[in-house]
Amino acid sequence: MIFTCTVCQTRSAKTMSRQTYEKGVVIVRCGGCKNLHLIADRLGWFGEPGSVEDFLQQKGIEVRKGSEESYEFTMEDLAGWSSQNEDKGA
Repeated sequence: MIFTCTVCQTRSAKTMSRQTYEKGVVIVRCGGCKNLHLIADRLGWFGEPGSVEDFLQQKGIEVRKGSEESYEFTMEDLAGWSSQNEDKGA
């Protein structure tokens, strides 16, 4: 997965097993500020069971998913750019 840390804005790529993501708990550490991010909590250890997709959807934030077969990313995906950011001069 590729994500931007909400604390320090560092862009990171992390890998995890599908089994752990779908059935366990996944926590990743930001390479910038060393903050921990909850990616999946299917066991309910930290509240309501779910994944980053569920957590972000509840906040109204769009999640883009790629296919397992391609693992292809655009420069915009890697840099965290979107058409909204380009309109703002980012």
